[in-house]
Amino acid sequence: MVPILWGSAVRLKSPAHLSTARVRTRLAAGTRRTLGPRTEPQRRIQNSPTSRAFSQQRSFTSPTLHESQKPVPRANNHARSTPIDASTTPLYSGFPTKTLIGLCILGGLAYYFIDITEPTWTDGVLASFTPSSDETQISTPLHFFANKEEVEHWISHHIPDSSAGLKDPAAARFFSDHFEKLCSGWMMSVDEAKKGVEGMEGVQMPVTHGCRFRSNEPCEDYFALGTSPGVGGKLWNYWAVMDGHAGRHTALYLQWSLIPYLSSALLGLGAAASSVEVETRMRQAFVNIDKQILDRAKTAANWYPAANAAAIAALTPVLSGSCALVAAFDPETATLRVANTGDSRAVLGRWDASTSTYTCIPLSEDQTGFNKNEVDRLTAAHPNEPSLIDPTTGRLLGIAVTRAFGDHRWKWPTDLVTSVQRKFWASAPRPGTHTPPYMTAEPEVSETHIVREPHGAASKSDFLILASDGLWDRISSEHAVDCISSYLSARARGNGSVKQDPNLLANPPCFHHTSFPDLEPGVTCDEHHGVQWKATPEYFAIEDENAAVCLARNAMGGTRRGLMLGILAAPDPWGRNAVDDTTILVVFFDSLGEGGGGARQTVAGEGTAGKKRWWWPL
Repeated sequence: MVPILWGSAVRLKSPAHLSTARVRTRLAAGTRRTLGPRTEPQRRIQNSPTSRAFSQQRSFTSPTLHESQKPVPRANNHARSTPIDASTTPLYSGFPTKTLIGLCILGGLAYYFIDITEPTWTDGVLASFTPSSDETQISTPLHFFANKEEVEHWISHHIPDSSAGLKDPAAARFFSDHFEKLCSGWMMSVDEAKKGVEGMEGVQMPVTHGCRFRSNEPCEDYFALGTSPGVGGKLWNYWAVMDGHAGRHTALYLQWSLIPYLSSALLGLGAAASSVEVETRMRQAFVNIDKQILDRAKTAANWYPAANAAAIAALTPVLSGSCALVAAFDPETATLRVANTGDSRAVLGRWDASTSTYTCIPLSEDQTGFNKNEVDRLTAAHPNEPSLIDPTTGRLLGIAVTRAFGDHRWKWPTDLVTSVQRKFWASAPRPGTHTPPYMTAEPEVSETHIVREPHGAASKSDFLILASDGLWDRISSEHAVDCISSYLSARARGNGSVKQDPNLLANPPCFHHTSFPDLEPGVTCDEHHGVQWKATPEYFAIEDENAAVCLARNAMGGTRRGLMLGILAAPDPWGRNAVDDTTILVVFFDSLGEGGGGARQTVAGEGTAGKKRWWWPL
């Protein structure tokens, strides 16, 4: 019998299994074939008297073969070179020596290099500082010193002087070079705008640049954008800016809900709906969202016991407040509608061929106590409260805006506000509250036809700037349009890249004045208003590829590098006194050709035939 491998053991094959039928074929005429002696192929384990395996003697009983299982004699006379011995015992292979040596080496290396330790209380101390913030990098809670020398070394070399590095002009250059990251800038390219997003390939959105500069921690500004059905089910483009106050929670809720609820409301209108019907539906969508969160919170305040977690979660969106600015664009008709609640602002830049400049077209009004229309509205609603608005600050019972989402203290009766304060640790009622509600979330809506020209054409398309009041505190609407106009000119001179603008290459940014102790040009400081400045064209710095970042840079100083470095160096919470949270979206309405606009946009409710989405299970 011949041994064969089976797993890690050697099993014998019986003579019956060794027999095979040899197929003989007739040779062509004149063909010669020389037959030589047949040799046994080499096996991994040799069955020969000289083999170590052969010498292992174990008993084995050969099975008895049935007559039909006996081998058929071969027709030829060739015999095997090695006879089969029925008394051969099963053989077992030894563990490979090289494998054993390799495992021993790996185990030794792991023992030497890998240090496995159990967590200790010191790890718990370090983990108590938030990993997602700068605390992890700068916190040093553990102080163990063995002697005086270690203490003195720590004092001399490890306690930082945070002002030392900022005295070097190179610090201003560093912050300037990384400004886009500091204000969380992002932008879509023309190709990306044409391509669409995953799941909505080929559905275009106008090229958009954005940024979100955070001065509060956590930031109270949020934004949203996307494509969703509008009137008649046709896909529209949406952009939204939410500027929160007294906390971030209302703005965060609006980021989740505002565009979906607005899209759902517009879907109820037919394709032939009038402008008045669209405007009314947009107003009602804003009001309904605010009513929903107020009603839910009021129910929780009245029915849940004090300190109840579910009640606090329901109250959270109304204990703070938020402004909201939404732009909804119908690409088929090139119609833009802007709905605004609060003091965020939308302006349009439109090319005037007669003057070869962009002109500024306001698309919203700031809803504050400085707006005469708002003062008249509130005076008519509350005729017996002449001191509602402070004419000096423009504040309504202490708040800077006259319309907003949330803000329960300006909308609920004093007794309910007091109850919420007592039961759920909320803020106290506003002094002077007599006949609430004083605020509303109902927006003002404007409608504008957008000029769209092919991308790269000699004629120029409109562009849109949407921003929270952090930008408008430092730059006027007209100068913001001038800034984007300068940005577009620089990009044109650089063949599509601001960094390649010949003017910028000839006059690179200068930083050698940042350590001077004097105030920079255009910056004032007095006892009544503190540090003040405005972004004007003579201080513009056009050096960013991102248009929104370009606006943010100039709002924070532009070529006045020392001013910008000072703003960036101010930590929270008083960094908020220098610059508020600032969110900016810049939309370019160039027509991108095939793949976008209204003709190829999918109608809501119609499937997209053809390509299956990889993530969809059906």
